[in-house]
Amino acid sequence: MAKLSEVKPVAFVRGLVGGNAQAEVGAGEPSLSAAGRDASSDIIEGLLARRTVLTSTSPYAPVARTMLETSSGLAQAELRASKMRAIARNKNWLPTIGPSITLSALGELAAGLIVDQVLYDNGKRKAERAFAAADVEVSAVALSQDMNDRMHAGLTLYITAAEAHEKAGMAERGLGRMQEFNRVVSVRVRGGLSSLSDQRVVRAKLADMDHEASTHREAERAALSEFSAMTGGHRATPLTQAHAIAVAPSSLVPLEVLRAEAEAKRSIAEAKAARAGLLPSLSAGGILGQKDSAGVTFGGTANLGVGTGAEVEALKAQERAASARVSLAKETAGRKSARLENELKALLRQERDTADLVEQNRTNFRLFQEQFEGGQKTVMDVVAVYEQMVQSELKHIDLKYEISFTQLEMARLAGALADGADI
Repeated sequence: MAKLSEVKPVAFVRGLVGGNAQAEVGAGEPSLSAAGRDASSDIIEGLLARRTVLTSTSPYAPVARTMLETSSGLAQAELRASKMRAIARNKNWLPTIGPSITLSALGELAAGLIVDQVLYDNGKRKAERAFAAADVEVSAVALSQDMNDRMHAGLTLYITAAEAHEKAGMAERGLGRMQEFNRVVSVRVRGGLSSLSDQRVVRAKLADMDHEASTHREAERAALSEFSAMTGGHRATPLTQAHAIAVAPSSLVPLEVLRAEAEAKRSIAEAKAARAGLLPSLSAGGILGQKDSAGVTFGGTANLGVGTGAEVEALKAQERAASARVSLAKETAGRKSARLENELKALLRQERDTADLVEQNRTNFRLFQEQFEGGQKTVMDVVAVYEQMVQSELKHIDLKYEISFTQLEMARLAGALADGADI
């Protein structure tokens, strides 16, 4: 795959719906006349105008660039195939030429060229051109979805590794403090000040804390290993804490809605072409060769029958179904957006409440430790309060990263994980 610095994406994408076969990755900027001949596409222009929520100052931006640069290129290949089909259909109104070779009963061989020009076809070829242009738009949206999904997958692994790293650090600090508690209890047991049951309880908590730390370290290594496999061995700088991801503007149309609109245009064009094929057409043609001939043909590409009316109605229903799918996509996208927004509000509130709880638990732990040193609390009282403090801090870490995951999902659905011109 070409590097981003070598790609002129605006020239490439603007040429997708036109007839400029040279507008591809690595090509130079098109001339003004060529740009003027290109057909416009609101969908593709909208994709080009998209801006990422991962600004250059975001710690996630380098990871996003890495995911773009290491893409397999499958969606790009499919987009190019759609573009080539659109170029092929763009001149379908021109005459077609083909060879004609006949052998008469007397053994005479006659060769020539068959020339056929459609004079009237009920808009069939126009619909075919519209279908090809809409197919390019579908492929362009699919490319944007593919790249956003890829970046979402990579960033999810990256954030998962950061979450596991922070949790492992918290558990390891707790493990060190729990080892100190175990030492104190062991001394008290030998001196007859504490029972063996207290020592067994502390050792069980020590084992749990050790298991917690090991589990998170393994999760961190697994996420980083999978990320490295996705990016061809690239190693990203690990994060030490969660970072917020900006929310995409509400005016940004979700990619699934854009795809439904493009697919609806393609389906409607397909139905129009099929309906025109059921009606009579007029064409002129002839043979150029040893014996020139010419004529006008009146007919249709399909024979009329008793079921033709039903076929026409079915094609009209196909157009209505295409419009209904767009409405359904808008409804589904709206429901997802509303659900994620409500989840984000709830998570932000829970995170604030948990942060307050963490501060309270830290204050309680310091107070219990002072009271233990003054002989007012037992070591098991201090152990219980400390364990509660560690669990609340782990819960706080969970919520911080759950917020990041929710914001990341919102950006993916909006198609705002990368600038449109960079895809």
